[in-house]
Formats: sequence, C-alpha cells, structure tokens
Amino acid sequence: MEANAQQSFLDLADITYLTPENAVFSRTKNGFPVMRAFLPPVTDDLTEEKLPPQWQDFGRVQFHRAFPFDTPDEYISVLNMDGKEYGIIRSLADFAGEAGELIQKELARKYLSPAITKILSLKDKLGFSYWEVETDHGKKSFTMQDTYRNMFKNSENGVVLTDVDGNRYVIKDVLQLDAKSYRKIELYL
Repeated sequence: MEANAQQSFLDLADITYLTPENAVFSRTKNGFPVMRAFLPPVTDDLTEEKLPPQWQDFGRVQFHRAFPFDTPDEYISVLNMDGKEYGIIRSLADFAGEAGELIQKELARKYLSPAITKILSLKDKLGFSYWEVETDHGKKSFTMQDTYRNMFKNSENGVVLTDVDGNRYVIKDVLQLDAKSYRKIELYL
C-alpha cells in the first residue's frame, strides 16, 4: 500500500527534468534568455490526454533556485514570464559552454547579494536600522525594517540581511569581520 501511495504522489508531482538533450537555451537579439525544448505540448488543465513530446520554442524564460543557500547550483526551476514552470535543471554542471554561461549570468543577476566586508555605521531609529557598509561591490547604504526579522543565519556563521526594498546582503562569516564591525552587529546575532 505504501509503495502505491508513493507512486501516486510521484505521478501527481510530474516533474520534468531539463537536460542538454531536451532543452536548448540562447539569447534574443535584445539579450533575453529563451528556451527551445523537446517537451509535450502545453494543453489546458481539462485535457487528460498526454501528447507526445516535440521540439517547441517556449520563448522568454527565467530561472529560479529551489535551494539558493544550500545548493545554489542544483535544482534550478525554468519558468515562463508568468511563473509557470516548464521543468527543473538538476545540476548546472550538466549545461556546459554558452548555455551554462547564460544560466549562470541570469542567476547571478537575479540573486545578486553583495558580501559585506565591513560595517562602517549602524544606527537604529523607530524600528528601522540604517546601515553603511563596505561590500565586494563597493560602499553601500541601506535601510532595514524590523532588523531581527529580516536577518537570518544561512550557515553556522553566515548571515543574510534583507533591506526594505527586498535587496539581499550577505555576511559570509561574522567571525571574520573586524572587531568594530562585529561589535556593531553583535546585538542582532
């Protein structure tokens, strides 16, 4: 009985894995990522008949990491511009050359998280914290609301901060910060 329950769950999940054999990624003349893939034609939700796969142009796509902190180069969801998933790339290592570069660049752009190397100033006022920091992308200033809720640990000593605009900043290892920077952030850890 348990095997049948597991099998029916897997049938419901219906995950399509994208590989170099069934998906080709390229850019439009304007630089947007597009996909051509060997997949079953898209039908409405009422159609129960499964059509055989065929090569199709799916147009513009976007990429989303399923586990951005734990396994950033595995289980990459490929979606249309409305957020409908076409399939999953199990590992970026499967895509070499231009396709791999394209996917890596799009993910780097989407998940840009400057690494904080030094905290120059940190002030609290009326539920907001105002940060001036040095990062691997230069000096940055940002504001966080409810700092305790918008800061979380992503590893033993790593921290991710999300500002009021949804931008993310990382501190890869708080113990590697200089003493003054550590004292400024210590209260929130």
